Amino acid sequence: MKNIILVTILLSTILSCSSNSKTKEPLTDLKKQELISELQDMLQKDQYNRSFLSAGSLDKKLIDSLNELTTENYIAFKQSHKSELSKQQKDSLWNIQNKIDLDNTNRLYEIVVDYGWLSKTQLDSMVDPMVFLFHTPKKTIVKMQDILLKEVQAKRMEPIKYAMYVDNMRKKAFGKHQLYGTGDEYDSKTNTIAPPIIENIDSTNFERKKIGLLALKKGEYRTNK
Repeated sequence: MKNIILVTILLSTILSCSSNSKTKEPLTDLKKQELISELQDMLQKDQYNRSFLSAGSLDKKLIDSLNELTTENYIAFKQSHKSELSKQQKDSLWNIQNKIDLDNTNRLYEIVVDYGWLSKTQLDSMVDPMVFLFHTPKKTIVKMQDILLKEVQAKRMEPIKYAMYVDNMRKKAFGKHQLYGTGDEYDSKTNTIAPPIIENIDSTNFERKKIGLLALKKGEYRTNK
């Protein structure tokens, strides 16, 4: 009886490991070109309406000029420029964009399931899938983070990329401080770009170590304490 139980446990463990390490499809040159084309189309849809919302204008010349600004000058523009868009225009653009973001996120998830995380380098530097991650709808964040953590563990995704995604979502979608401390933040008090705010340096460095990142040093982070 004991032998039967042991065999059952062993088989269950093997099947579990097998299902968690599903073999990814090979990325042939033909498939790579197909995915690059598809992702470029997704990127165009991602940016088109968002550019109007970000600039607060439907003026394409103004939007094109903003792409040439430094981060500091862009922040200055945002602070001084009054949006030219009506509430109805904004609502309409966001309704369209939210649907696009959901479609793009779901498609990116499918691509990761089939091929694993594809870096910008793997895609011949033609498109960076990270762009779509930063626009993940709130209801899909947990699902996306779960599969990307597995990609980090399988060494198909750089830990820093995963950490940047988690920090961005914590800040933007949930209003929390960064966990890994990967991104500098705008400091309204000094009107400058400053190191990231984290809750606790010990917790942050513990989480960084778990995914293979070096510990943050003094001066590379801020806390509210």
